[in-house]
Amino acid sequence: MSEESRMKKTIIRIAVCVVVFLASALIIGSIMNQGHNNMTMEMAPATLPMITMESGGVACNELHGNTVEMDVAYQKDCITLLGEGRQANFTVDTFGREITGISTEVRSIDGSRLIENSEVTGWKANGKSFSVSLTLKDLIDTNTQYSLTLILELEGEQKVYYYTTILWNDDVHISEILEFATDFHGKLYDKEVAKELTKYLEPNSKLTDNGTFHKVNIHSSFQQITWGSLEPVQEDAASIRLTQISGNVASLLMDFVVSTGEGKNKIYYNVEEYYRVRYTSERMYLLDYERTMTQIPDTTRMYANDKILLGITDENVDMMESADGNTVVFSDMGQLLSYNAATNGLTVIFSFYDKDNADRRTLYDNHGIKILDVDEGGNVKFAVYGYMNRGRHEGETGIQIISYDNSLNTIEEEVYIPYSKSYAVLKDEMEQLLYRNRQQHVYFFLENGVYDVDLENRSAEQLVSIRQDDSLQVSENHEIIVWQEGDDINHSNQLNVRNLNTGEQTVIRAEDGEAIRPLGFMGEDIIYGVARESDIRTENSGQIFYPMYKVCISNSSGDNLKEYGQDGIYIVDCAIEGNQITLSRIQRSENGSYQEILDDQIMNNVEEEPGQNKVVTADIDIYERYVQIQTKTTIDTRTIKVLNPKEVVFEGGRELTLDAVSEVSRYYVYNAYGVQGIYSAPGKAVKEAYDSAGVVANDRGITVWLKGNRVSRNQIMAIKEESVTDQKNSLTVCLDNILRHAGITRNTEYDLAQGKTAIQILEENMTGVQVLDLSGCSLDAVLYYVNQDIPVLAILEDGEAVLVTGFNEFNVVIMEPSTGKLYKKGMNDATAWFAENGNHFITYMRTEN
Repeated sequence: MSEESRMKKTIIRIAVCVVVFLASALIIGSIMNQGHNNMTMEMAPATLPMITMESGGVACNELHGNTVEMDVAYQKDCITLLGEGRQANFTVDTFGREITGISTEVRSIDGSRLIENSEVTGWKANGKSFSVSLTLKDLIDTNTQYSLTLILELEGEQKVYYYTTILWNDDVHISEILEFATDFHGKLYDKEVAKELTKYLEPNSKLTDNGTFHKVNIHSSFQQITWGSLEPVQEDAASIRLTQISGNVASLLMDFVVSTGEGKNKIYYNVEEYYRVRYTSERMYLLDYERTMTQIPDTTRMYANDKILLGITDENVDMMESADGNTVVFSDMGQLLSYNAATNGLTVIFSFYDKDNADRRTLYDNHGIKILDVDEGGNVKFAVYGYMNRGRHEGETGIQIISYDNSLNTIEEEVYIPYSKSYAVLKDEMEQLLYRNRQQHVYFFLENGVYDVDLENRSAEQLVSIRQDDSLQVSENHEIIVWQEGDDINHSNQLNVRNLNTGEQTVIRAEDGEAIRPLGFMGEDIIYGVARESDIRTENSGQIFYPMYKVCISNSSGDNLKEYGQDGIYIVDCAIEGNQITLSRIQRSENGSYQEILDDQIMNNVEEEPGQNKVVTADIDIYERYVQIQTKTTIDTRTIKVLNPKEVVFEGGRELTLDAVSEVSRYYVYNAYGVQGIYSAPGKAVKEAYDSAGVVANDRGITVWLKGNRVSRNQIMAIKEESVTDQKNSLTVCLDNILRHAGITRNTEYDLAQGKTAIQILEENMTGVQVLDLSGCSLDAVLYYVNQDIPVLAILEDGEAVLVTGFNEFNVVIMEPSTGKLYKKGMNDATAWFAENGNHFITYMRTEN
């Protein structure tokens, strides 16, 4: 064979090999890509219709659909005022779905009693939306709250549930209140017109920050509240949500989008305004106002130099970085994003909304995102909890634990835990504790218990049951928890400490004759107090007096780092802020009594090491305070890649159902934005609600306390003067009068002699009521009950008891057994008197009609 022929054959063989290799590569790549495409998908779009209620002739309360039935006792996001003759009007936005039926359920506010259920007739679906008007039956009382469930039946027999609280009261001037709020809102865009609003404002630079547009309120300057030099343009009509109605006082939220700039420089912001308004026939009163402005992320231009630009937003950015600092993950406006310095990539890891899915359903902000872990490979573990706007759990409320794989650019659900109450309640629970370690365990707080979820087995167990407020303390990073041992936590002599990252559990024990109580954390160090058993006592009110003779600081291994204590001085409370612990103290005198003395402080000089990526702020022209993340390296804006991961598809479900029920009664404090606190002690709940103009509900959803519905005067005339006797002390007289007023004849002298407390006696003898220890609340707060003809028992520091039985604008009426008098005491004097005596109040609420 010639050299030329061999060369030709060699070239042909090489060519064939190349062709075969390329063909094989294409086929294999095609197969792999085809398999990958089958394994992943885009998040499914939102599909559910929406309902908008009407109050006072105004469209209010957008209701989002639930694909499973919820516990109606906790659906308190909004309240709808019925029209004349119990009429309920609403609009259904179909978003392209076929509606085959509409029905209603009216229940008592706790959901226990079905009052009415019926099919809705007479409606006709016309196009994208249609109106419905229905009249509820004559089975509801005026000025009483009920739960209304609207049920849409869609094609395929799918049922979707929509919830609102309803109130029928023709005397509530809600149309005037809504008109005032809408007018106020519109005038803020024009400084000249807005000058007439100054009579409603209460500017005070000591109470607010005039350096940021993220939060402005009734105390902000006129310049700040009228948008400074921003000149925003409102992009859409405001969505109004009525959150509270009490007499002629109403609270509402307005949600809308504004923009600044033009063209490619246009920036969008989500804005929420809060109004609390009182109507009178003479004028309207703006009791409170707050505006929250948050920039909507634009991933095409949210970076410059070594900064990720978040703009006008909260400075407390939820952020976590990998150990090497190459990956920084942050939550911004309902989205979870990450920047990877090694690949110069910005990834929108999770979001319900994007450029192709941006409507009122996907932008609905009723969920939270918690970053759980970031590793050096750029992989992220996180949780989404609350209402699911779209996707495989659309219309459900729950906790979704998700994993992001950086190399595959995919997200995958690991476990989903359904929840039947509401996002407002779940949010408070998750903020208490939500932590994941690298051994595939997730820990969270739910229904007064700490739960451990094994992600590999998809199983869960309760680690701890908490019976009293503050018995569980959690470190700021949620890695360390500490709780008291035993059911009698006021006499517990042991603290259990668990490191959730390592699983290590240690014990801190008090000496014999001593009790121990956790007070909080400074970093990862535990702060706890120690009291002598001989000093702890239960007062006649049932309140526990717990004077701690020392406060200690230890690490999570139980090693004592620092002690604070002085002879004759006791600590009764502890507040932790930053690197400072403030101790509230009392001093014991020679006769055994206690007097308050000045607070003292303990400082922690150990500063937290900053990360390689950090949140910084800058004052930028008209935008004022601008929030940014300073990255460890400069961002190359020319080559940066913006990624959007797909979801991993899997067969079957990854649902884990928990049978979580609290072992103790709980009290929920609602404000206009949702739940701001959950307590075992009603007094703490009422005090917080009083300070924030909120509402307290019990674990059946029944209102325990609210502000703003008190009449100008009231007196319980059935309670007369009565004196102590040789057989009856003042507490006996007061308890007998409370029971007699409720139609119960009982001599409580014997019960007291047996060591029972006032609360125990009332609980054992009264039915259809919930006894409330309101110690720590002000006189003004507890007059809520006198307003309802319920007497309030007050126990003084010297052990004497009195009843508060009436009030007017200037006085309260007091029945004082020690003097045998029923008399008026000036409101200010009475307030100071009860405060000096510790504000120890006991009363009750009716739970049955």
